[in-house]
Amino acid sequence: MDFLPLHVYTGYSFLRSGLSLPMLVATAKKRGQSYCAISDYQTMTGFPDLAQSCQKAGLTPCYAMDLEIESMLFTCVVLSEEGYRNLMKLGLLASKNEQTIKVLQEHEEGLYVILDMASAPLMEISLAGEKEFATRLAALSRGIKRFALGIPYSPFKMEYIAFLREFCHKFPYDTLAFPHVRYLKSEDAIALSIVEAIASDSRLDEKMISGEQYYLDEAMFTSYYSEEELRAPLEIARQSTFVFAKKRGSLPHYPTPDGKSSSQELREQAYAGLARRKPDYTPVYQKRLEYELSIIEKMGYCDYFLIVADYVSYAKKHGISVGPGRGSGAGSLVSFALGIVTPDPLQYGLLFERFLNPERQSMPDIDVDFADVRRDEIALYLQEKYGHDRVAHIVTMQTLGAKASIRDVGRVFGYEPRHIDTLAKAIGNNTLSLRENYKTNTTFRTLVDSDPYYLQIVSHASKIEGLPRQAGLHAAGIVLSEEPLENIVPIAEHSGVGYVAEYEMNYLEEQGVLKMDLLGLRNLTLVDHCLELVEATRGIKIDYATIPYEDPEAIALIASCRTMGLFQLESAGMNRAISTVKPTSFSDLVAIISLFRPGPMENIPTFARRKAGKEPITYLSPLLEPILKETYGVIVYQEQIMQIARTLAGFSYGQADLFRRAVSKKDAIKLASLREGFLQGCAARGVEPKIAIAVYDLIFKFADYGFNKSHAVAYGILASQMAYLKCHYPLEFYCAILDGTSSNDPKFPALTNEIKQARIGFALPHLNLAHVRFIPHENKIVFPFSAIKGIGGNFAYRIVEERELNGPYQDFFDFTMRTKKYGLTVASLVKLIDAGVFDEFGIARARLRLAADSAISYAEMFAGVSGQEMLLGLNFPRPEIPYVNEDIMSDLLYERDAVGLMISGSPLQNRREEIQKQGLHRLSELPDMGMEATYAGVVATSKTIVTKKGTRMAFITLYDEATSVEVAMFAEAYDQAYPYLKDGTLVKARIHKNRARDGFTATSISPL
Repeated sequence: MDFLPLHVYTGYSFLRSGLSLPMLVATAKKRGQSYCAISDYQTMTGFPDLAQSCQKAGLTPCYAMDLEIESMLFTCVVLSEEGYRNLMKLGLLASKNEQTIKVLQEHEEGLYVILDMASAPLMEISLAGEKEFATRLAALSRGIKRFALGIPYSPFKMEYIAFLREFCHKFPYDTLAFPHVRYLKSEDAIALSIVEAIASDSRLDEKMISGEQYYLDEAMFTSYYSEEELRAPLEIARQSTFVFAKKRGSLPHYPTPDGKSSSQELREQAYAGLARRKPDYTPVYQKRLEYELSIIEKMGYCDYFLIVADYVSYAKKHGISVGPGRGSGAGSLVSFALGIVTPDPLQYGLLFERFLNPERQSMPDIDVDFADVRRDEIALYLQEKYGHDRVAHIVTMQTLGAKASIRDVGRVFGYEPRHIDTLAKAIGNNTLSLRENYKTNTTFRTLVDSDPYYLQIVSHASKIEGLPRQAGLHAAGIVLSEEPLENIVPIAEHSGVGYVAEYEMNYLEEQGVLKMDLLGLRNLTLVDHCLELVEATRGIKIDYATIPYEDPEAIALIASCRTMGLFQLESAGMNRAISTVKPTSFSDLVAIISLFRPGPMENIPTFARRKAGKEPITYLSPLLEPILKETYGVIVYQEQIMQIARTLAGFSYGQADLFRRAVSKKDAIKLASLREGFLQGCAARGVEPKIAIAVYDLIFKFADYGFNKSHAVAYGILASQMAYLKCHYPLEFYCAILDGTSSNDPKFPALTNEIKQARIGFALPHLNLAHVRFIPHENKIVFPFSAIKGIGGNFAYRIVEERELNGPYQDFFDFTMRTKKYGLTVASLVKLIDAGVFDEFGIARARLRLAADSAISYAEMFAGVSGQEMLLGLNFPRPEIPYVNEDIMSDLLYERDAVGLMISGSPLQNRREEIQKQGLHRLSELPDMGMEATYAGVVATSKTIVTKKGTRMAFITLYDEATSVEVAMFAEAYDQAYPYLKDGTLVKARIHKNRARDGFTATSISPL
């Protein structure tokens, strides 16, 4: 029998269901149903997913949503477009906690309203008798044209069910079978219990339970419900004329002055902007601008460009840094003229059609980067300008992945944390499901198979894996609409945020709203901070927009692989590419950014050899030389493929873009006609057939390797601008980078190494010098109080604020007295001592550590005493600071623990003569050594692993005054060195470069 459960919660009900939507649709198809319905709790977020999933499965979707009003559940089924719009209004009111019976009755048109008779208040009223029950139902259903009572599946409440059925025989209410489905099988009730425990942050003891809110099979529902009750849900679904997939909104109009059309306003702004940015522009620019404007106007996107230009202009006027561009938008001269992007597309050979193809109807997509700490100001500006009801953030689903599922199950059931850690860490790829990890990951499979205990954990985790855990805000997405959004897409109001569109990013465009990406980029914030420091320390004010990006010294710095902190250039793999290519121009940098990806990186050696003149540059046709000359005959960019198709085959740029897309997808059916069209075009232009075939084959090979040059140029500009600042203002630049990097960050050692190699020193966070951020001082970088482990940012701020308000701290006890009120504890005071904060007072740190308890007790005596009263003589005798011998080695180890590295000295500093006599090298010389040599160093960490062969090996971090380095030690060498690999041990290590693993290997380590 074809039965349609209407009251179904999926994962989109957010931890109120153990049933995923794909599982629901698959089950409906397997059962032979013609419809599939969802009615998630006070959200329509699952509607687009239901529409797509049902289309693929050949089912008809039925859309509904549950509203909770006065502790009762009303399931509202969409029957028409008007019903859909009413449901959106009801959902918005629910997000504001303004849902009432009256509101539901006012918005009932186009909806079929089903009252879930399992709601507790109704069961309570039924005890009062038939009359009271009828009165209450009459009040609830008043004014609702299509209203029914949903008979729940409650085998343990048969007396109440009998009362309902008898009541409905006497009173004119429609009834229908209405089991509440929240998991697939009865035994899956444990999945619901788990997600509910996650939501309430509670614990579970029972690991196996069964329940009645499962997807009933035919035997169960036919034995429980009458045929009439079972037919009713399908009849409701068949009444619906609603079609989900349609455009309901329209693009917003830019408010033009003096009643101008948007096309006229865009034209005026574009020409004025081009004259401003390119005062001596040639007819070539005018022709390109006219062409782009005509396409934009024809496709109806004038308002879009004006809107983007407006909020970019707002950002710049209010000191919010805007990135040079991203994606294909940098290929538009209109975008350049409007100040949206930095690069001149004609200068760099960027193509408009790669961005907006007149032969392919699609929305333009201009993504804009802003300094991340101020990105929200742009969203607020849009809300103010276009209306709070026309601008919304976008929801994003935060789903339970493989590791998160295991960790949540571990917490809910109280499993041993170390066992949960072991399981979670055994998952190699968190993008794969637990089942996929079990199939492909030997370590994980072996662990799960080793003990039923682990199998039980994974079994429970697999029941909740993939379910949405909660809704979050998309990091960048904003939607704009010409009319109020509540008429177009479901929105909810979030406190402190405003409206949030409840469909995910990829579903919104088809609904007819304008989706924009306002991206927050930390690198721009870093640049801003660097420029602030340059102005504060050197009195030089630099506008971000004027920072050069073709500076030879900056390119040379990149070529030297000093890339820490540089946008897109920090990774070890990128540094290998840079050292191979040895860039000498901005063009080379753009090519490296494009080539350093899986697949294209195979061309890096060829590119490098040709650039260095070690391999001849050849072209299949002289016509290719102007196109491929800048990349030494190697196809690097998608734009080059488009140019080849245009030059050799006579394609328009629009056709060339379609050609590029099709070839890169390797669609076998399309390829035959594409090849023929290309060869015919070549023949018409006099290109020899064998050359045409060879060029087509070359394009076919490299089409999916080609990178978007517009994107690479824009990102290359930011990387090169940062390199300029790093080259010319290194102290300020490194301070800015360090501010965004904690000492626990894996990049911290490499960053501090690079700083030391640049001959820039560090200074400890001395009490009357340090601030809450890294600052430059006398060619040194001063650590801030906030960088000390165990010192919170708020307390660090209070230390500085107190100093600025009431003068420098006079001594150790003066500090404790003045900062105790801000939360100073013995533990935090010891951390400050370890970090060398009080070194300026000339008292050994070991003595201060012993005095920490008494210093806090002394400070507590002054609680509530004002500074003025202290000055009037209300003084207590200060505690004695105990005498103890200085322990330099311990001080250095504590210092490293507090701030992440040793600044005041090195364990090797008193052994330099011995090191010289033995002919040992410094670790900083290691990268340049071409052969094995012996180095002096100190052991920082040693991590042992067991290889596949069952032998032990280790990765050991060694350091000295200038640098630190990680070396690998294999079995035999490790077994001999093992006793000396303790933290703080001074050693000599025999090391060579291991090119196979792109690192260093130690063949022996012994005490110094």
